[in-house]
Amino acid sequence: MPMYEFLCKSCREEFRTLRRYDELDSVRCPSCGTEKVARLLSVTAPARSEPSAPACPAGKGGCCDFPEGCCRN
Repeated sequence: MPMYEFLCKSCREEFRTLRRYDELDSVRCPSCGTEKVARLLSVTAPARSEPSAPACPAGKGGCCDFPEGCCRN
């Protein structure tokens, strides 16, 4: 279920809530209880993981087998 951010038009409280898209009409401010809320644009960041480089094998020139070392450096 996605997280949405809202701003209450009555008390100016910013809050987040988990809702299905078809339930966005029934959001109430947790502070004052009004339904007069505006949905805010949320900034998201994609989840990333750094790729792991393979360990350089012993006796070789690096993980890519270059004599001067790893080509990834």
